[in-house]
Amino acid sequence: MTSDARSTPPASVAFAPDAPFPPVPRTGIREAVAAIRDGRTSARALLDASRAAAERHRDLNAIAWVDWDAAAKAADALDARTRSAAATGPLHGVPVTIKDLYVVEGAPTAAGTRATLPDLGGEAVAVTRLRDAGALPFAKTNLHEIALGATGENVHTGDVKNPFDPSRQAGGSSSGAAVATAVGIGFAGLGSDTGGSVRVPAAFCGVVGFKPSFGAIPLGGALHLSWTCDHAGPLARSVDDAALLFEAMSGRLTDHGTVARRPRLAVPATWLKGRLHPATRAWFDARLAALRGVADVVDVDVPSLHAAIRHYTSIVRAEAAYVHRATLAAGGEGFSDGVLAPMRDGECQHAQVYIDALKHRARLCAELDATLRDHDAIVLPTTAVPPPLRGQTEVAVEGGTLTVREAVLGQTLAFSYAGLPTLALPMGSADGLPASLQVVGAGGRDASLLALGRWLEAGAADR
Repeated sequence: MTSDARSTPPASVAFAPDAPFPPVPRTGIREAVAAIRDGRTSARALLDASRAAAERHRDLNAIAWVDWDAAAKAADALDARTRSAAATGPLHGVPVTIKDLYVVEGAPTAAGTRATLPDLGGEAVAVTRLRDAGALPFAKTNLHEIALGATGENVHTGDVKNPFDPSRQAGGSSSGAAVATAVGIGFAGLGSDTGGSVRVPAAFCGVVGFKPSFGAIPLGGALHLSWTCDHAGPLARSVDDAALLFEAMSGRLTDHGTVARRPRLAVPATWLKGRLHPATRAWFDARLAALRGVADVVDVDVPSLHAAIRHYTSIVRAEAAYVHRATLAAGGEGFSDGVLAPMRDGECQHAQVYIDALKHRARLCAELDATLRDHDAIVLPTTAVPPPLRGQTEVAVEGGTLTVREAVLGQTLAFSYAGLPTLALPMGSADGLPASLQVVGAGGRDASLLALGRWLEAGAADR
């Protein structure tokens, strides 16, 4: 899907607006960096705006830790480099938040728990790379405890609240990063995604979430949940911003792919049947109708999707129990009951169950790879339902009732389990709340997927 001078680019996709949302700051990273270099703004001014937003939206509970004085000194140092015409990076002066399971020099790491964490070493590689690109990591964001959950509710730190309706879930586990990005506390946030922890909160909070190919961004200095499923990824205001952050953290260029022909998109229609909330179904059908005017949209069957949640759960619980084995052996003190119980389950899991899950993953990967050989991407709703109420545990869908976990993580986990690059793109609303299109690409084709995301986003903006 790279550019070809002989090809005619496809038309953009126009989506009509569905509902007025609270405004999300729209200035992009490229524009902000250019303004800093031209002297029209400064890193300190952008940090001050982030601080004002944090004060204004304090009740949403996005921030786990911040030292404004230290951040101001760091911003002033970046501005001094600008004035001296010293070399600056592609993220120069841009404030970003960091999920509180990455080690950040000079900041504590609690991962949303009171339990003792394993030794994580020095500053996370991804954070250092953001600094090297000129970014200003200034605050750590709240999360679902140790990243083991998808709601953003946390008995230790308090719930992170949805910025569109604080009675609703913000999604998890990168809940604080999504909320901060949505309301202007920084330009973007670094999150992590094991089963949907970047994409779910991005969907619920109306921002872009990008989970790259497995291993594309190093996870050194981060607390693992499940090392065979964990990914680092950005939450951002636009696909272009997400691509810039990805480039900085991965060292891979993404600005060399464009959509230069009519894309071919696959919809896992058999698996989606009966899974969606009626409002999500109506929204998704409208999106597909728009897409069919400019892309080839094909229904496909991916049989192993049906069992993915069961096998994913086996792997994650076993690996999480191993990561936290020392604390569990000492009694598990400091973990909430909702996190301790699944890890205890992982502790006593039979090896055969884990091996069966690995075999299922191999089958699923083969099916997804086969689908993506003939299609540019797989598209589906990022979540099966609009953001549930805080405390809600079950949701109604077309086929009956699903747990919130299955309705939310069930849509996303297969693609982190398989390690494929995946975007969550905000596109209108369902039931008056943010709705998000999930776009899944072939492994290692991050640049092509981001190009497709830019095309989809540009069409969605033509309203």
